[in-house]
Formats: sequence, structure tokens, C-alpha cells
Amino acid sequence: MYPNVDITQFTQSAKAIQKLFKDATAISSKIANDPVFAKQLMEKAQQSKQEEVQKQLQSIGIESEIRISFNPNTIHITLSPKKGESPCCQLTFLLYWR
Repeated sequence: MYPNVDITQFTQSAKAIQKLFKDATAISSKIANDPVFAKQLMEKAQQSKQEEVQKQLQSIGIESEIRISFNPNTIHITLSPKKGESPCCQLTFLLYWR
């Protein structure tokens, strides 16, 4: 009927995404608890300073690969395992600012 399942990759992905959740929590905590940081981030995004926004987020100590994009309403943040690690998972979240 159905083949036997192998959960090896599935459980490795679940373990790896825990690191991504940790980084997402660090980002959201910094924005939530540091109004100066949040204001600077929004100002840079409003001026379309993509690299500066990315550097500011990385300054938090994020270990994951981070990709960002933004529009007038939101910032989109995608976290992936570091280069050299298995591309097993990805975490994307949006924060609305308008």
C-alpha cells in the first residue's frame, strides 16, 4: 500500500527550525522593546536602504541567513539555515507597521 516512512530528514528539519524561531524571537523582541531601534529600522526601510536594514537586523546577533523585503505596510523577514548547513527549512514572517 504505502511505503514505510523515514522520519530522519523530517526530525532534522524540526530541530533546525528551532534555531530559526530563536532568531525570529530575537528580532521581534528587539523591535518590541527598543523604540529607537524600531524607529531607525522603519526610517531606513522608508528610504529603501535595503542593505542598512539587513545590517541593522543582523546586528542583533542573528545566526540564520536573513532575507528581507518591505513595502509601505510591512517588513517581510525570511530566515534560513546558515550557508553550509542543510537547506531543510525556512521561516517567513511579516510585521505590519501601517
